[in-house]
Amino acid sequence: MSTSTTTTTDYYSTPGEILDEEFLQPLGISRYRLSKSIGVSETAIGEIVNGRRRITTAMAWRLSKALGTSPEFWANLQTDYDLLTFDSRSLGDIHPLVEA
Repeated sequence: MSTSTTTTTDYYSTPGEILDEEFLQPLGISRYRLSKSIGVSETAIGEIVNGRRRITTAMAWRLSKALGTSPEFWANLQTDYDLLTFDSRSLGDIHPLVEA
C-alpha cells in the first residue's frame, strides 16, 4: 500500500525579499548605499526588505532608476503580493450588481 502526502505551502516572497535576494546581495549593494543613492532613509529600505513597508509608486521609480529595472517591475511585484495575500473574507458579503 502506497501513501502519498501532499504539502501545500502558501508562502509568497515579499517584494522586499526579492529586492534583497535578487538585487542587493548578488550585486553587493548595502541597504545604506541603496538608501543614499535613491534619497531615502536606510530604515525605509530595511522596512521594505523585512516586509514591514510596501513599495509605493515613488519607491518603484526610485528602485527602477537605481537598479536598471522598470517601475512597473516593482509596482507589479507589490500588486501581485497584495492580491495573493489578501483575505477576501474581510470584505463581508458583497452582492454583485453586474453578472460576470
